[in-house]
Amino acid sequence: MDARTLCAPIKTLKYRTPTCVESGTSAPEVIDLMQKRRVGCILVVREGELVGIVTDRDLLLHIVGKRRGPEGLKVEDIMTASPESLRIGDPIAFAVNLMRLGRYRHIPLVAEDNRTPVGYISTSDIVRHVASSIEPGGAFYVPVVP
Repeated sequence: MDARTLCAPIKTLKYRTPTCVESGTSAPEVIDLMQKRRVGCILVVREGELVGIVTDRDLLLHIVGKRRGPEGLKVEDIMTASPESLRIGDPIAFAVNLMRLGRYRHIPLVAEDNRTPVGYISTSDIVRHVASSIEPGGAFYVPVVP
């Protein structure tokens, strides 16, 4: 692995297509959707613009941790509002830094308008990318520069 691995744009990762719900969606619907799609996060939009994110951690904090059921709750009650986001042209290093500083496991990706969701990345996407730059057997790949 070399510095180019983290300087590459996020679009070189196999980032994921977002699963989105409109604000006002019920918490049970969000949970069902997360289970059906087998995803760790749902992006929340209002009129096509990113306004929040619900992660598995949010469910633990706002529902399980408070020992209450999701019935009667809306997505706004359990989401992280105004989440940090990146664009697919941003360097992977930006995502690593944002995840480290904010202790995030998921980062929404938005279009150039900084509002329209186009995907998301997770820590496992970054680990997979970094691991792919390591040769089998554990040796780091060192490119030969002519």
